[in-house]
Amino acid sequence: MEKIFKLNNEFENELLAKTEIILKNSGTAIVPTDTVYGIICDGENAKAKESIYKIKGRPESKPLIGFVKSIDQAKQLAFIPEKFLPFISNRWPGRNTFIFRTRIKSEYVVTRENTIALRIPDFKFVNRLCENFLFLASTSANISFTGSVSNIGLLHPSIIDNVSIVIDGGEICGQESAIWDMTQDIPKLMRGKVLFVCSGNSCRSPMAQAIFQKFVDRRITVVSAGTETNFSGSISREAVEVLREDGIDIENFVSSVIKKEIIEFSDLIFVMEEKHRKMVLELFPNASDRTFVLNIPDPAGGNIYEYRRIRDIIKEKIHDCVLTRIKI
Repeated sequence: MEKIFKLNNEFENELLAKTEIILKNSGTAIVPTDTVYGIICDGENAKAKESIYKIKGRPESKPLIGFVKSIDQAKQLAFIPEKFLPFISNRWPGRNTFIFRTRIKSEYVVTRENTIALRIPDFKFVNRLCENFLFLASTSANISFTGSVSNIGLLHPSIIDNVSIVIDGGEICGQESAIWDMTQDIPKLMRGKVLFVCSGNSCRSPMAQAIFQKFVDRRITVVSAGTETNFSGSISREAVEVLREDGIDIENFVSSVIKKEIIEFSDLIFVMEEKHRKMVLELFPNASDRTFVLNIPDPAGGNIYEYRRIRDIIKEKIHDCVLTRIKI
């Protein structure tokens, strides 16, 4: 029986109807999203959710994520503080998953801590499918502890064999969603990308990147870039030396110029000066609520003692300003 169906405008309604029937009969589906291919099922169907764990070999200690069609729908499932609505609205629909205190009890989705993770994907097919369910339970379409996939050609054969239907949306983004903990006083990043920005990407931002990297695991990607287009592309010798004193090796670091795409796919952005913030927002105005000024002076042209002073300021700022927005 045919299981893989190519998604296109002509047959979208037919595939939606087919997928809806399957899900409402305890089935599972692989679908494209704005991030990676995912396995979904009816979020209220315990049998279907259990089958996802078996298909992936997923530990039951790892909850599934709920897909919803709107913030109003999310409010039926979770307690969403009003003060966070602007932050959330600026990221939904999109590649951001938020963890809230739950309003519901739902096996495999609600954690022991009574939290629930929700997302509104920026993908029409999935959004339309969400209209027919309280929520869809989801996870990436891969065997657990292997990489997520961006096209169905990379799906493990056993995954395809054990789901009810596969919707082929072609090549998609391939970058997993950011995950935010919204249960505390401020949003805290649990998975995503952190960007440090200075002028030449030759001292301050590479130092900040290297120092910060020591505090986070692989769930947080750390990068840096410079706003100046006319620079050598190499890190300063003084920056290399003062970090070596702290046991950090950045000898092979290569400087780069900031681009709109880097900003767009960064979840938190820390800039050294206000002028850098202005340049970030010129490239991507929507980054205003993710961009923070650290106020770190430029040591360029200074001696090794000045670089040591700036290194120590960076360490202090990372503890006081950066790590407060990260959930370790």
